[in-house]
Parts: sequence; C-alpha cells; structure tokens
Amino acid sequence: MSINTAHNQAGILIHAGEQVLLLCNNVSLELSDISDKQFKGSRTGRLYLTSHRMIFLNSDSKDALKSMSIPFVTMKGVDLEQPVFGANYLKGKVKAQPNGNFEGEVNFKLFFTHGGATELRQAVLSAVTMVFKFRWLKMVDFSSSRAP
Repeated sequence: MSINTAHNQAGILIHAGEQVLLLCNNVSLELSDISDKQFKGSRTGRLYLTSHRMIFLNSDSKDALKSMSIPFVTMKGVDLEQPVFGANYLKGKVKAQPNGNFEGEVNFKLFFTHGGATELRQAVLSAVTMVFKFRWLKMVDFSSSRAP
C-alpha cells in the first residue's frame, strides 16, 4: 500500500497496461492501527478497482491523505461484512510498499453507503484470479524462443 502516490490534479494515475474495471462513488475509507496519526480516521471519496489494485481518491483535497493505492499482493484477510443495520463494508489488512509514505501494516475498512460492495467483492475476486492465473507467464523465459 502507498499513500499519496496514485493521483494528480486530473484524477488517478495508472500504470501502462492497467485497466479500470469498476468505479464506486461515495465510499468511506477508515484506517486504524497506522503509526502516522494524520492518516488515521475516516474520509469519503471514490474507489477505483483496476486490474492490479484498488485506488481510493479522497474528495477532500485539503486532507493529508489524498489517495491510497492498495495492490492485490499487499492485501490479506480481506472480507465483506454485511451488517443488519448499517452499510456493507470491505475490511482487511494491508502491508506498506517501499517508498509508500508509511511503514508497517494497517487495518482498513471501505464502507459502501450507496451500494456496490458485493459488486466490488465479485470484481476483486475475478481480478485477483486473473492476475494469479496468468502469473506463470512471468516465470517463463521467452528470450530463447525463436520465431519460425
């Protein structure tokens, strides 16, 4: 996970080959167990699901946390909670990336007050499955292959 590395004035920054799969508006992000107190707490914004990660873009441009990038490989213990009263939310733990503007691990919750949690869960499962299904391509050395 990295903080304030996935945005610019026009929106989010994505990598070459990365695709936006889903967009959810009015999502609340809550961070706990983070050492830097300015990032602790709750904020509202947009959540982008891409083929590589989830990106939260804060709607408050004056907040210290403007964006948060959560690559699939840094997530663990992710679960969808569907309380009887209250909004559905996705919770989990994420590990810091090098040069990610924080260190260690942090617990997160993404609240979907206007719906979209179950759709996001299904899309995340599909994206992660796709990533790991084609992961073996990185291990195969194609440099020695010759075209016919």
